[in-house]
Amino acid sequence: MGVKEMLFMNKGDGENSYVKNAAYTVPKLTSEGGLPLNKGKIYISKTSPPAVIKAYLTQFQEDFISFLKCRSSEMVSNGRMVLIIHGRESEDPTTDRDHNYNWEVLGNAMSCMVSQGLIDEEKLDSFNIPYYIASKDEVEYLVKKEGSFTTEFIDLIAINTLDITRSTPESRANLIRSITESIISTQFGEEIMDKLYDNVTEIIVEDSKLGKEVTKRVSIVAVLKKIK
Repeated sequence: MGVKEMLFMNKGDGENSYVKNAAYTVPKLTSEGGLPLNKGKIYISKTSPPAVIKAYLTQFQEDFISFLKCRSSEMVSNGRMVLIIHGRESEDPTTDRDHNYNWEVLGNAMSCMVSQGLIDEEKLDSFNIPYYIASKDEVEYLVKKEGSFTTEFIDLIAINTLDITRSTPESRANLIRSITESIISTQFGEEIMDKLYDNVTEIIVEDSKLGKEVTKRVSIVAVLKKIK
């Protein structure tokens, strides 16, 4: 069974496509003059200005509160909901390499293609991954703020993916592709996808040789109880 089948990430067409139904909305990351705020990056990085971090966090807050409201309307009083979502250990999203390694690799692969003339630099500067990895405190705060649930349990779980899978650089690149290809191909075109993810594989292979590959996966596990 392929990665896409396992993750139910087949991209579909039109209104059924993954990019149309992604759980996160792209934050607005341009200045009042229309210039990109996160130039050269596709996600939050150490060089991202505070405005970028704020935009990502604000968008996540809106999306997560909307998610909680929708789930609350579907549940009976005192019903429980278990959430398992990608999380980060650090409160500072710019310092936790464990959680943004995949985006770092993907961004570097795309930058290589800019230097090769295969991707337009302005188009890359305007592109940002619509995905925010929250901390445990951020999730707990938003649950309390939204008001439909109490938190019965919340904690972080960290695992080394190499301990539980036969992970290889190639399989990791395929995993990244299954999650991101629909979004990226919409912006940059189908014709560069094979080359892009070949670059991703090469970067992960090199990082693995140098001991730089990040294999830790952190999840937030929460049990929420609907208030009467």
